[in-house]
Amino acid sequence: MVVREDNRIRFTGRVNPFAHRQFMRCLHDCLQRGYQDVILDFSECEAAFPNGMIPLLPSADALRRQDIDLSVRLPQASELARLFRNANWAHFLDPDAYEKSDTIHDRHLAAQRFTNWVEQQRLVNDFMDVVMRNMTLERDVIAGLEWAINEITDNVLNHAECAEGGFVQVSTFRDARKVAFGVADSGKGILESLREGHPDLRTDAQAIGEAMKAGVTRSADVGQGNGIAGALRISTMSKGSFQITSGLAQVVARTDRKPEDGDFGSDVQVYERRESQRFTGTVVYAEIGVDSRFHLSEALGFQGEPHQPTDIIELQYQTEEGDAVVLRLSEESTGFGSRPAGRQLRTKCMNLLQAEPKKPLLLDWTAVPLVSSSFADELVGKLFASLGPLAFSARVKNVGMEAMVRGLVDKAIMQRVAQVADGSMGGKDY
Repeated sequence: MVVREDNRIRFTGRVNPFAHRQFMRCLHDCLQRGYQDVILDFSECEAAFPNGMIPLLPSADALRRQDIDLSVRLPQASELARLFRNANWAHFLDPDAYEKSDTIHDRHLAAQRFTNWVEQQRLVNDFMDVVMRNMTLERDVIAGLEWAINEITDNVLNHAECAEGGFVQVSTFRDARKVAFGVADSGKGILESLREGHPDLRTDAQAIGEAMKAGVTRSADVGQGNGIAGALRISTMSKGSFQITSGLAQVVARTDRKPEDGDFGSDVQVYERRESQRFTGTVVYAEIGVDSRFHLSEALGFQGEPHQPTDIIELQYQTEEGDAVVLRLSEESTGFGSRPAGRQLRTKCMNLLQAEPKKPLLLDWTAVPLVSSSFADELVGKLFASLGPLAFSARVKNVGMEAMVRGLVDKAIMQRVAQVADGSMGGKDY
């Protein structure tokens, strides 16, 4: 529930997508009554989710443009209040009261603002790093995730015409085997943008519907109009979901495909909003399933022509000669002192090996002076156990090692060899 008490908008229960319409109505009432300061009160909030919180961030930008003073009261529950800070929701809603968090999350990318293409590309790379460290993925899924987040964030910079830029937040769900991301801005909205090239459009719902079609753009000079359409197809073909909110409309596509079905169907619902619930800007929230087997070239095969884009594996991890993939450990953000850090990098190694099954993986230890024994075992020892002696020796090459690091890594491998020999590993899944 979201209710207004004078200039206070009070959130109770769970902040999810259903709360956003109530919030916009309460905010509209505040502005109609002439309040110049608005309080967002989450003190009685019991839970909050990215797909409910992300739309609030651009709304805060829009209010500040109107010289409305916005302040935030955090949840009374200490863990939830910590989430508001660590996810950067508190900062972007009330930057004067709450500092930006630089906390590095193992499985999530906290809300971040981007205003130019350098920041956008950095966020895309951070997003892919989080995903590849937490889940083993098919090459097409990796490329599909990168393509989708790249295109949706690029749309903000190309079409929103918003000085404040946009927001991105990413969550990985290992148990559910899904990746979710939200992209939001407080710009001109889809209807006003597309009207430049399609003046016959009348409603936000019509504009969103057109944006979800391949090849529809406000101008061929600023894009081909395939970004939203491609991201939608990737989401539904992977048994995920796709949601767009802009102006007075929201369109939600949920996949209704069962594993045994032969095609990728989706249930599309259109929700019209009242004028008092108008959203300034655009929010895209997508869930992509990482276990589905689909061909990215088909998902992006507009006009019947298959298209396989260059992906992050080729651009960032292949050697210049293209004969191997390389993981430069000194450039990784996990550290070298714990098992969780080693586990995440091992997952990333498995993704690189799986993405390029005919190429060796170079683990480049240059500028890594020391690692813990547990890190060496979790990364290299268990990678050896997982691949087996022959595959490991054929596919994984350690280069640039300090003598002490080499000694620790060799010891980790020998301990795993001994465990294999005496059967103590017992077929455990690493």
